[in-house]
Amino acid sequence: MSCSAAIRQMPQPPHLSSRKPIFYRLFRADPVAVRSALMALRELLARSADEDAVNRLELALAEVLNNICQHGAGEPAARPTGSRQLAPMVHLCVARHVGGIACAITDDGIPLPIALLPPANCPARVQDKDMAEDVELLPEGGFGWHLIRDLTYSLCYFREGRRNLLAFTVPLGDAYRINCLPGQFSPNCRG
Repeated sequence: MSCSAAIRQMPQPPHLSSRKPIFYRLFRADPVAVRSALMALRELLARSADEDAVNRLELALAEVLNNICQHGAGEPAARPTGSRQLAPMVHLCVARHVGGIACAITDDGIPLPIALLPPANCPARVQDKDMAEDVELLPEGGFGWHLIRDLTYSLCYFREGRRNLLAFTVPLGDAYRINCLPGQFSPNCRG
């Protein structure tokens, strides 16, 4: 039995069992690493958060992390010929608290394009009588950030030095449906 498996099997002392879980992972922006982190996070939160909140969190994080995988290293044409670009390094920290599930994601990829930030404009939908034609005319991308804004609140992005920081909270239970203004940006966010 590995050391980490032995630690996981150890019972928690009574004074720690009531604490809200904290999750931290450091990994390269790679689809396999993203899936592994999301599965581990789901397992941890299954014991302390409602399933709806965990599903919303997983969907929002999958969108963010997959964007880092796909776009974080920049365009290959921008790199010197023959150079190899490593996938960005991602730090993921998630903490369950009374108000919801707080997330902070940092990476050393290229800056997030400002056009993706507020105001929250979903790609335009073509208004035509023939729905089949409408679907064909919809843009392929651009819906991920709209989805992230809808699933979260206190969404905040800034860049410091060579690192991007994105932070948000996923509300628990009825707070999502009643008291939350999805995608509301924190007034204290530096941009």
